[in-house]
Amino acid sequence: MKIRTNFITNSSSASFVIGLHDITAWQLKKIHDHFLVAGDEAWQLYETSDYIRGNTYMDNFDMWNYLESIGINMDKVVYKGDN
Repeated sequence: MKIRTNFITNSSSASFVIGLHDITAWQLKKIHDHFLVAGDEAWQLYETSDYIRGNTYMDNFDMWNYLESIGINMDKVVYKGDN
């Protein structure tokens, strides 16, 4: 019998960037509060005075669909990952 001793994963990574001038204050708050819907904080968020950026190594929460659901114009989003 063979026993696997190394780590096995089927996770993927993803990231997005959105200019703050392209979203409302309500949408920005919803992005920061995504964990209330996701159930965890799998996405790390970074905000500057010009943009918000998020990335994850465990793509368990579909941020693409979430951004669409809160009314983000997806033509304004730079997104890399499975969508």
